[in-house]
Amino acid sequence: MRLRMVRTAVVGALAAAVAVTGQLAAPQTASADPLRPFTTQRPHWTACHHQELDRAGARCATIRVPLDYRNPGGRTLTLGFSRIKATDTAHRIGLMMHNSGGPGGTSLDMPLLDAPAMGKELAARYDLIGMDPRGVGRSSPLRCGTSGHWLRSAGYDAAGFRAQARYEAGLVRSCQRMYGKDVSYLRHFTTRNTARDMDVLRAVLGEPRTSYFGVSYGTYLGAVYAKMFPGRTDRLLLDSAMDPARYFVGALGDATAANEEFLDAWAAWAARRNGTYGLGATAAEVRATVERIARQAARTPLEVGRYAADGQQVPQLLSMLLVDDRKFAEAAQNIRLLHEAAAGRPVEPTEALAAALGPPDDETEVQNSLQLALLCGDAAAPRELSWYRRTIERGRAEAPVYGPLFNSVSPCAFWPNAPVEPPVRTGNAAPGLIVQATGDPRTSYANGQGLHRRMPRSRLITLEARVHGVYGLYPNRCVDEQVNDYLRTGKLPARDTVCRKDPASD
Repeated sequence: MRLRMVRTAVVGALAAAVAVTGQLAAPQTASADPLRPFTTQRPHWTACHHQELDRAGARCATIRVPLDYRNPGGRTLTLGFSRIKATDTAHRIGLMMHNSGGPGGTSLDMPLLDAPAMGKELAARYDLIGMDPRGVGRSSPLRCGTSGHWLRSAGYDAAGFRAQARYEAGLVRSCQRMYGKDVSYLRHFTTRNTARDMDVLRAVLGEPRTSYFGVSYGTYLGAVYAKMFPGRTDRLLLDSAMDPARYFVGALGDATAANEEFLDAWAAWAARRNGTYGLGATAAEVRATVERIARQAARTPLEVGRYAADGQQVPQLLSMLLVDDRKFAEAAQNIRLLHEAAAGRPVEPTEALAAALGPPDDETEVQNSLQLALLCGDAAAPRELSWYRRTIERGRAEAPVYGPLFNSVSPCAFWPNAPVEPPVRTGNAAPGLIVQATGDPRTSYANGQGLHRRMPRSRLITLEARVHGVYGLYPNRCVDEQVNDYLRTGKLPARDTVCRKDPASD
């Protein structure tokens, strides 16, 4: 579940095989430590050649990490990262690593979120680290040559279901053309290995522990890191969280109801502005308009300028537009264009529609490729197509727009091999602060509650809002003050709290 960002000590050695927990066996001697060549690297710092990062004083570097931690003497990968050094050295707290979510999102520039949210004084006490995960950005990028994102709707009938399944199988074949029939190279692009990369980087930077800020999928990565490497986290900030027990097929299914509820809230808003948008005078009429748009696209693709929006794409597009309650008007403008296109009238796409309907650029293709490899490498998904069809049909009445999207056939149903390691389904004993919006349409509020239950030493800040991604992205005084107190002192709030939207954001 991708989040668009701004721009827009020594590790223990491996035994012969990595333990299920991810912990590394202690070496018998220093020379017996197969990770020593990695943990003793000295980064060569340069300009980042990224306008905003360079302006913020960041420096960038790369290190090498094992492709396969079971064979650290084998093939290696490049790991690219940025650092904005602490300027208040007298009160320096330590490192703070970041992950923007996705999975597959770049994180090199994510430290740029921190100064506005933390304030310059607090941000100056951290070395802010933006690490692109293996497989994306400046970290040995993957390219499967896919035609677009894998999440597509299965539509309204058997023909639509079969077409969506063929699409997913085609994406997997694209990866096989690039990386071989068994895609053995891709098997090592997993959350567990990204966590191991983080720990190598922590060691390279000479710190016994690291703080961490992750959003969306980044909360799963942070929870996995804390589970695999207990005692090596300091402050742990998990925003818009995933319940590890639901990762990943279950979490997708959870998004169905959350998105339908979001659509209902937006429909009520748009109905009060029918004179402006002409989508319906009641919430029920607006929803009916949206459903007609989607059904029309399933019959005949909509012409949106030089782009076409078919029945697989329109529900995905709606989910992209309806993600932030501050942007109801922007969503209404775009949906109005789709409404015009469904009526056969000529329309020109907005920038948002063009970006969603056009072919992926190189950055998006890399992110799509990593997401395929990582999801299928992390956890097995059902392989029987009938399972997906039953799930869709069972929930169609309650979720007519989003059920066929979030319950659609996973590309992992066609993936040629099983995960090397099992996913991390349980929580951890690390203290941490979880921030979750009640109306989050990506990682549902229930997912945040689930992670909270699995981290008994955590605290949960609930924001009464409809948005995905809060801290640094959705300004809220109540949330920001509690998060910043935690980042400043390392002390969690005394109890779980509920925050309401700031008046200015209503």
